[in-house]
Amino acid sequence: MGTIIATTVLGLLGLVMDMFKLRKVIVPFVVLALLVIAGYNLQYWNLNQGFFTNMILIDNFSVAFSGLLVLITALLIALASYFYKEEEDRLSDYISLMLFTLTGALMMVSYGNMATLFLGIEILSVSLYILAGSKRKDLASNEAGLKYFLMGSFSTGFLLLGITLIYGVTASFDIQSISYTLNHQAPSPLLTVGLAMMMIAMLFKASIAPFHFWAPDVYSGAPSLMTAFMSTVAKVAAFAAIYKLFSYTFGMQAGLLEPLLVLFIVLTLLIGNFSALRQSSVKRIMAYSGLSHAGFMLMAVVATTMTSPGTLFFYASAYALAGVAAFSVIVYVSHSKGDDSIDQFTGLAYEKPGLAVGMIVALLSMAGIPPLAGFFGKYLVFMEAISTGYLWLAIVGVLVSIVSVYYYFRIVWAMLRKPLSPTEFSPVPMAYSIVLWVSVLALLALGVLPSFFAGLLK
Repeated sequence: MGTIIATTVLGLLGLVMDMFKLRKVIVPFVVLALLVIAGYNLQYWNLNQGFFTNMILIDNFSVAFSGLLVLITALLIALASYFYKEEEDRLSDYISLMLFTLTGALMMVSYGNMATLFLGIEILSVSLYILAGSKRKDLASNEAGLKYFLMGSFSTGFLLLGITLIYGVTASFDIQSISYTLNHQAPSPLLTVGLAMMMIAMLFKASIAPFHFWAPDVYSGAPSLMTAFMSTVAKVAAFAAIYKLFSYTFGMQAGLLEPLLVLFIVLTLLIGNFSALRQSSVKRIMAYSGLSHAGFMLMAVVATTMTSPGTLFFYASAYALAGVAAFSVIVYVSHSKGDDSIDQFTGLAYEKPGLAVGMIVALLSMAGIPPLAGFFGKYLVFMEAISTGYLWLAIVGVLVSIVSVYYYFRIVWAMLRKPLSPTEFSPVPMAYSIVLWVSVLALLALGVLPSFFAGLLK
């Protein structure tokens, strides 16, 4: 609970600091404060307590995901000074909106009531609508913000309708009361429709096919740093909320939707990987790559039980850290060259070998190449799927992972290819190198100790 309050206060402080012309120190101050909040968050480990009549539930699940979200946000905010150096007068606004987005994400992983879940989603979404369209003179950014807003508003209607129908069946918004009621009564048509409505809304937030059409355009049009933020913090929060909803809240009744979820997993894996093959923009490749990883995380939700969320946490950690590492290089190159096409990465290994090595490690992890964290994340998901009778689904996952190697290696090959003509990259800001290598070292740590990190929530 204190983590949510501290993050909210920090967002407000960011606005106050701008009033006192403290823009120069806002990024280091916020990053340091977030690291302190991440440490403070650990005091809630093994607490298992509800706050405000169980509106917020703090347990090891919420503590683990909250810590991950806070750390990922700190890494991304560290990139903001260079990214917004030409808009320094608006830096505090962007930082505060990112912190308010984080507040919504923390509520999404800690909710104990449907009202809290709705508030968390809306706080996160409204902040991201603004951030996606924050380049006011850029038509692509304006389109991204408007498209995200319209589609997000539409999905909110499904969410509210689903919550309303479930309330009609259970007479409660409290997830523990809902779980108890649903586990002691037979399924009803009203309940089935309510579950389906909530599923549609949540899968939209997680960009699961066939509710994914907004994601490539929004990710491509939004400012690169915001694309990184949406593809890591927002996606991880969405899957933590989905897991809690289907495992903790709906329990056995969630099985009504399992066949549909399995179908959506297959669609997401196929569309994400095969669509990425045709892209020339690295941001669009990462958008479709994120779609593929969303399929694997949904597989973890379907295959695991409420007693074993460790697989999802490990996979989400590996994906988010690899995403931060990759985007720290993508943001630098696209900002330096003014374009995010694969060709702009040509010769990076010769000009900036440190960045190229870090980027390669991140991409190999996303591809699931051993012994990196991404490999163990996929391995754990496949083992869970096989143990629950989804051997064929695991085989599909393995096959599409092989396909993903091709489009990741297109970027790797571009970096390793010697340019035909001399190419120049701007100097690398120290913050970008630090963020890149902190993320890479964290990825390597996850790969060295997969059992430890996956076992934290068992």
